[in-house]
Amino acid sequence: MNHPDWRLLAEKAALYLYPRRCPFCGAVLGCDAVQGTVCPACFEAADKRLVHLPPRLPETEHAFYALNSAVAAYYYSGEVRHAILACKRGGELWRARELADRMAVLIWGAMPSHTPGRRPAALAPVGMPRYHYIVPVPPREPLPGTAGMPLLLARRLGILMQTPVLAPLYSTKPLQPQKELTRAERLANKKDAYACRPGTDLSGKRVLLVDDVVTSGATLSECARLLCQGGAKQVLCLTLAQAGEGGDKLENNRNNG
Repeated sequence: MNHPDWRLLAEKAALYLYPRRCPFCGAVLGCDAVQGTVCPACFEAADKRLVHLPPRLPETEHAFYALNSAVAAYYYSGEVRHAILACKRGGELWRARELADRMAVLIWGAMPSHTPGRRPAALAPVGMPRYHYIVPVPPREPLPGTAGMPLLLARRLGILMQTPVLAPLYSTKPLQPQKELTRAERLANKKDAYACRPGTDLSGKRVLLVDDVVTSGATLSECARLLCQGGAKQVLCLTLAQAGEGGDKLENNRNNG
């Protein structure tokens, strides 16, 4: 007997009260929305210009010492940067849902919806490994009573990929912003900055680690190391955006143009 998908029914009902909005500019999406998630203007400004191609992040440019691989949907610049900051600092948490849908389309090759508010069909391509758990990276500056952006992204991706979300990681100390530090300082900043909750058993599991922004890879690698200590046999990181030289160049080119 097939049981109704109550989350999907709730999403459809919510559309009548809360129309879906473009994650980049906040405009209400109309019938001209591109792939059901982005307004035409932002698709031209953000999706065509800031998409991270190929998604895979090169190990030569990041401090990946415990990850099997890492991918990013966008560069951290322009409209993408604005959307992330509006979610993290502006309290516009609804943007995480829309951005997670874009991640599913751009990274996993999910079939996008042609109607605003409908879920993309997040089916993994043939040969793509499936994961047992999705784990969010703990936020650097958690707001009391509010889920961090990585957790919001992970929850939405969990719905799309039909994969349970597990949150065994937590921060152990205040951290400095990574962008202000050198590569060596970033690694030292993240050392012993996270821990895995006692009793976490990931024996033989494949884990999808989710974060909003990757800079050097130090955070992701430290979190992956802890997950491997908990028994995970494979950790892939899925990030919304890559910060650093790539995004900075795009921003400079835009300002100079």
